[in-house]
Amino acid sequence: MLTYGDEILLVDAGAAYPSEELPGVDLLLPNTNFLEANQDKIVALLLTNAHEEHCGAVSYLLHHLKIPKIMGPRFVSAFLAQCAIDRNQAGFDCPEVDTIQIRHPYQIGSFQVEWVQVNDAVADACALKIGTPQGVVVYTSSFKLDQTPVDNKLMDVASLAQLGDSGTLLLISDSAGAEQPGYTPSEKAVKSRLEEILSDAEGRVVVVLPGTNTHRLQILFDLASALGRKVALLGETLVRTAVSAAITGNLVYERKIEASVADIESLPDRQVLLVATGLEGDPMQILNELALERHPDFTVKEGDTVVYSAEVYPGRSRQMAFILDQFLSMGVKTIFGPRQRVHVSKHASREELKLMLSLVVPKYFVPAFGEGRHIMHHAQLAEEWGVPDDAIFPLKNGEILEINNGVAAAIGSIEAQSVYFNRDQGERVTTYSVHERRNLSLEGIVTIGLVVTPKGDLVSGPNIEVNASGFLRSPEWEVAKIELTNNILETIKRFSPEPLVPEAQRVAYESTVLRASVREVASKTLRSKLQAKPNLQVVVQELQSVT
Repeated sequence: MLTYGDEILLVDAGAAYPSEELPGVDLLLPNTNFLEANQDKIVALLLTNAHEEHCGAVSYLLHHLKIPKIMGPRFVSAFLAQCAIDRNQAGFDCPEVDTIQIRHPYQIGSFQVEWVQVNDAVADACALKIGTPQGVVVYTSSFKLDQTPVDNKLMDVASLAQLGDSGTLLLISDSAGAEQPGYTPSEKAVKSRLEEILSDAEGRVVVVLPGTNTHRLQILFDLASALGRKVALLGETLVRTAVSAAITGNLVYERKIEASVADIESLPDRQVLLVATGLEGDPMQILNELALERHPDFTVKEGDTVVYSAEVYPGRSRQMAFILDQFLSMGVKTIFGPRQRVHVSKHASREELKLMLSLVVPKYFVPAFGEGRHIMHHAQLAEEWGVPDDAIFPLKNGEILEINNGVAAAIGSIEAQSVYFNRDQGERVTTYSVHERRNLSLEGIVTIGLVVTPKGDLVSGPNIEVNASGFLRSPEWEVAKIELTNNILETIKRFSPEPLVPEAQRVAYESTVLRASVREVASKTLRSKLQAKPNLQVVVQELQSVT
C-alpha cells in the first residue's frame, strides 16, 4: 500500500496458506480495518501477476471495500474475469478489470504507473514502476531471471537498468529465495524429468501443482501430446487458469488431447495424465484429499504415479510425511521436490537479487515476501552489496515507512494481523476458535459419563470415552485409565448418603458440584500420569424415581 496526500494506491491483494498450527483455518487474508476506515481515499488496486499470494484476496477485498479501479496485465485480467463471474453468481459486486499494456505509463491520481516484464511461473508477470512526487518506487513482485522462459518473454532488463540510471528512490524486492545460492533454474529445467516419468510409467500419472503455474501446464500439455496421453484437469483454479491461458494465447495445444475427469475410467491407464490442484490453487490440499481417498471425483489406485510438482511450505512437513506414508500403503509411487527435479522455484535466488539491486540502484531498500528469516537474509545481502545499513528497512506487516523530502524513516504501524478464513463458515475465524481447535487436535477430548440416583448414588459408570487424542494408543493409557476410574469412584463416594465414608468427608449432593469434582480429579490424574490436558466433558444423568 502506497499513500501520498489523501490518496491510497493498493498494490496486489494476496492470500496465504496457513500452517498446521492453525487448525480450522483455510486461508490467511489481509486485514481491511484501516482500509475500511479510509476507503474514500483508495484510487486503484494494481495487480502484478495471478498467483494466489498476489491476487488471491481480490474477491475478499471487494466484499469489504469499494475499489474504483483494478488494473493488471492481460492474463491477470482474464483470470480475474473468471473469478468475477463466480463472485457475481454468489452476490459479490466486482468492478471492471482494466487490462494494461506493458511499458505504457498510466496516470492514477498523483501516481504515474508502468508495468515492467519479469519472469515467473505464471504468464504476463510484471514488476511495477511507480512514480510519485517524492521519487520512483520499484516493486519487483515475485520474480526470477529465466533466460529460457517457456513463453519466450525475457525479463525487461533494459527498462530496469534505465530506472537505475535515472534514479530510484525505493526498491521493494522479492525475498522468498534469499537463502538460495546462485540462480534459480529455468521453468524448462523440469521438462526432461517429467518426460522421463511420463514415458516410464505404465499406469496413470497424477501431477499436482500450484493452480496458477501456466508455464508448467504448457510443458505438461506438450509432453502429453508427444507421448500419447490425454490430459484431464482437476480443480476449479486449474480449470480457470487453463481457460484464461488459452484465451490469452499462453496455453497452446491440440484439442484432441483433452479429456474430462469422468473420461478417465474408460481410458487405458497408460494414456492418462491428470493434472490437479486444490481449492484456491493449494496443491497440498488436494494431495491430502487424494491420500485419504476423500476426493469426490477421483481416487488413486495401486500402480498410479503421483508427482508433487510444488513447494512443501513451512509448517507442512509433518503433513507431507503422513501423505507419503498413505500413498506407500496404497501401492502408489510418489515423486516430489527439487531433488527429484520435478519442481523449481518461481523466486529469485541470491545472485538474481544482487542483479536486481545492480540494475535498479535504489537509495532505500525494503525486502518483502517470504518468512522473517528470508527478509533478514535479504537485508544482509543488500548491505553486503552496498546499500547503507540505515537505508535498509526490513519492515514487518503493518509497519509504516515514510519518505519525506528524500529522507526515509519507520514511523509506526497500523493494524495488520491476518484474517483467519474458513471456507465452510465463509468468513473470519476468531483467535479463540483457533485456540480451541488447536487444543482439540493436540490433546483430544475425554468424555466421562455417569448415571446416578436423585440422591447421588452411582447406578452406572464411569464410562470413559477418548477421541482424537494421541495418548489413546499409548501403552500408558490402559494403566492410567484404571487409576482414573478408581479416582472418579472415590470422588463419587463422597456424595453418597450411605455411610461409605466418614461423615466429616461427605459432600451434599448436587449434580453441578459432582460434575465439577469429577472434572477436577480427572484433569489432575491425566496430567500427572500422561502429561496430557485434553478437553474434559463430564455428563451426569439422573434417574427419575418411578412410583
